Amino acid sequence: MVIQNETALPNLIDDATNVDNLYTNSTATSAWDEVAAILSGLIGGGRYGLKIRIPHAFVMTFLFGNKLSFRRKLQVIAKLAAEHSINLASFACLYKFLLASLKVLSRLIRQNGGGGDDTSGIVRHLIKSVVTIIINGPFSLSKQSIHPNRTTPAGLPQYPYHAFLAGAVGGYIVWGRYSSVNYQLILYLASRILVGCIKLAREKGIRPFSWKRLAFVNSYPYGAAVIWGTVMMLFEEYPEVLHPSLRRSMDEIYRFASFAGTSS
Repeated sequence: MVIQNETALPNLIDDATNVDNLYTNSTATSAWDEVAAILSGLIGGGRYGLKIRIPHAFVMTFLFGNKLSFRRKLQVIAKLAAEHSINLASFACLYKFLLASLKVLSRLIRQNGGGGDDTSGIVRHLIKSVVTIIINGPFSLSKQSIHPNRTTPAGLPQYPYHAFLAGAVGGYIVWGRYSSVNYQLILYLASRILVGCIKLAREKGIRPFSWKRLAFVNSYPYGAAVIWGTVMMLFEEYPEVLHPSLRRSMDEIYRFASFAGTSS
């Protein structure tokens, strides 16, 4: 009996090796690779949240929190850093999980023929078409948009639509609750997305963004003029519509009253 177990042990090792080779050589990524990607997103998001938020919260709290005690300042810094870190970790983990889930669902749809050729019933055909559109995007029913042999590494989207869907779901769940930290990140991303979309339109040759006279070097001064002119007008006439942190900063600069009345 012992000899049989000793003989079976190398066979088990060979079988495990064959399984690993199967995952390595197959078009689909291993489930363990996807789990590793999810855990990496969890750790990376939490670590980056702490790294980026602690210095920012420290400076802003000690700069504008004059009425707070030292202990309260530390509590505020810890709260902001923890919220930023937890939210980034949660979003990265959920995003990677949704990407992996969408990959699996997309493969199941392809194996079952998607939603295009089933004529067994109108209702069944309609349901499969709707599911295909939800999982693979609105253009997935066309033959040219499906790539049966397309493979992507673990943690990456199978299709660009998967990135949008996973990001939208994660954004609603994690970032949909209003807080100063979440709102700040939304504003930060909104400005970066706007600039990115303009660059993308220029690369795609979409007018007027592709015009040479609207190149970054030429258009940047005009953009700066419009932005600063607008924010100053809002600050002087409608300060209540500006974000409180921006308004406090502008009050610190443009309502500085240390020399008020010295000329009288």
